[in-house]
Amino acid sequence: MAYDLIIIGGGAAGFAGAMRAMDLGKKTLLIEKNLIGGAALFNGALSSKTWWELAKDFDKLFLTDRGYQVKDFTFSFAEFRAIVAQAVAERHQQMLRQIQHYTSLGLLEVVYGEASFVDPYHVDVRPREGSPFVVEGKNFLIATGSRPRTLPHLPIDGKRVFTSEHIDTLDAFPPDLLIVGSGVIGCEFATIFSTFPGVRVTMIESASRILPYEDADISAVVMQNLSECNVRFFTESQLRDIRCADAAITYAVQDKEGRISWEQATHVLVAIGRVPNVEGLALERAGVKQTPSGHIETHLTQTSVPHIYAAGDVDALKAGFVNVAEQEARYAVERMFGQVRRPLEYDHLSWIMFLRPEVAGVGLNELQAQEQGYAYRVVRYNYNLTARGIAMRTRRSFLKLITTGEPDPYILGCRAVGPQASTIIGVVALMIRFSRRVSDLCNILQPHPALTEGIQECARALLNEAIFKPELHPE
Repeated sequence: MAYDLIIIGGGAAGFAGAMRAMDLGKKTLLIEKNLIGGAALFNGALSSKTWWELAKDFDKLFLTDRGYQVKDFTFSFAEFRAIVAQAVAERHQQMLRQIQHYTSLGLLEVVYGEASFVDPYHVDVRPREGSPFVVEGKNFLIATGSRPRTLPHLPIDGKRVFTSEHIDTLDAFPPDLLIVGSGVIGCEFATIFSTFPGVRVTMIESASRILPYEDADISAVVMQNLSECNVRFFTESQLRDIRCADAAITYAVQDKEGRISWEQATHVLVAIGRVPNVEGLALERAGVKQTPSGHIETHLTQTSVPHIYAAGDVDALKAGFVNVAEQEARYAVERMFGQVRRPLEYDHLSWIMFLRPEVAGVGLNELQAQEQGYAYRVVRYNYNLTARGIAMRTRRSFLKLITTGEPDPYILGCRAVGPQASTIIGVVALMIRFSRRVSDLCNILQPHPALTEGIQECARALLNEAIFKPELHPE
């Protein structure tokens, strides 16, 4: 007897797809290589964000504008690590509780092991315990996720040279950390580690600034804040050599003029992106096409084989977000069973970068609006022009709204740089999703005092209706 659905991979996408299949009453087999939750849970999204939340709380000890002064404190890497493990375990148990419920009903089966295609309708399952077996499926969802990309000449030992997968296995904070890669993952861990005393972080970036795909005003704020926390940057530079010896790790940095300087570090974090987990799936036996990078070619989650779908990091979209992985998986299950109720759209995709400060966005930034040829309008509004921002004593925090060029424009995108940035962005994502104009944003009764009032003031400024007039606040 064939399963209605076989899911390979039990991370964010695989779990979400399985739960949607349960809604539809479909007999499902879920095959997971390691642990339910995947990189979205272990050594990934939840884990690193818990580290960030702890660092953010710890950072408040050193504020000097709150009417207090901390003269003595202690901190423990081991205790921080235990708190992170506790958070991850809590989420893992929530997921397992649901799996146990549906397995008891006979709708869901879970096998811990590996799988590879035999042909378009059969997979060879190799469980951790027991003998291999072949099963038949009417539909398939490939959701095997991704792993950190590594450098061939730099062996990863998980202790002195490590990736984001090894953060929770470290014994102490690295005193002198070189981060190879200044994208989101690299910048997030620079934020986390640099918060704690006795840690110096170094980042090397070939562009003139970190986060070069974001607008200059955003990367400037992040760079300035990190610089004040013992992070140094080699911009317009290249890592040319790195050597690991017992005494220290030495590396060569080449600047734009070609000059080379030798530096030292105690640890190296490799954060140069991620690669899809497709090895061993034998996709060619099923006829599933891949891109040169190894990602699976899809159109609205459907692969080149009509009954085989892919979601999450293995998808050629390569968005790399948990919310995208979950949404794609849910949509894939609905599509394969003819139950689609809502289209799969990415124009209102919102995201968060856990930096110093928090950065969140939705839709286009200014660079993207220019590249796509929009005659756009933009307004930037500092947090400290909102009552909540003043109460929070924020600095270098701002909101930015990008719209089309009409008198009453549509919203193209938004960026928020500062505390609670992700909460602010959710309001704008909803506006973009339902194609509402700026005037609609002006008419929402926002709570007070709240940072979302700043987005409303952005909208009012575009219509020349602002309460706090831009010409009177040039900052």
